[in-house]
Amino acid sequence: MSSTVGRSLGWYRVPVVVVALLASLLLIVPFVILVATSWTGGSFILFPPEGFSLQWYTEVLDDPRWMDSFRLSLWTASLSTLIAAVLGLLGAVGLARVRSRLAQRWIRTLFIVPIALPPIAYAVGLYGVNMELGFLRGTLVTLIVGHALVALPYVFVIVSGGMSRIDPALRPAASTLGAKWPLVLWKIELPALLPYLLSGALFAFVVVFDEVVLAVFLVPPGEQTLPLRMLNASQEAFSPELTAASTLVSILAILVLAIIPVTNAVRRRRALEGVTR
Repeated sequence: MSSTVGRSLGWYRVPVVVVALLASLLLIVPFVILVATSWTGGSFILFPPEGFSLQWYTEVLDDPRWMDSFRLSLWTASLSTLIAAVLGLLGAVGLARVRSRLAQRWIRTLFIVPIALPPIAYAVGLYGVNMELGFLRGTLVTLIVGHALVALPYVFVIVSGGMSRIDPALRPAASTLGAKWPLVLWKIELPALLPYLLSGALFAFVVVFDEVVLAVFLVPPGEQTLPLRMLNASQEAFSPELTAASTLVSILAILVLAIIPVTNAVRRRRALEGVTR
């Protein structure tokens, strides 16, 4: 570790590295075991697995119940992410125009509060709202709105970080040249915030796609999101079909999050090409 951080830590870097390695193992080893047990040729979850077979992936992909749950999760997570992205972007842009530091702190706290709420308490509260408003019963509206509010802080925090990196002199300069605030937003701020908005939306999508507590209370009877089906499957029969579905969900999350470094690398390369020309 020859970086500035490593030099500043001194001899403390040894225990820091050891703790980091142990934490990495705690994250990686369960995933490796999960993937390995989904490859088993037997009918039970065993490690090491009995032989090698992809039959359980075929079972999941050919089962209409699993695929219907996947499509439902994909649809609700996409709508929730869209709502969270719009509200998070508007909140970050609006907060940058608030001059009072005290007001900024209160507004920022309100946007981040959903992260601090216990999921079970939040789910019970939304369930009560769903029961009181009869027209919401049997629909996915409450679930989508609830997921959007859970995802909102992630978009808001990341876009706010991008907002703080925009040169503060650009807005006054554009206003001096006669540009109104909608033009400043469209031509200056939104292009600069687009990578941060994409990153926040991807994080939000992964969070709400895998969320199960709200689904337990708010999914209409007869329907199940993918995480809810996985939860019910673990209670009914702990078969390799469950670990195969879990592996597919994990791979999907990894692929979605991999978009962020790829897009950042492409953006940096284009910026360097623009400078060298």
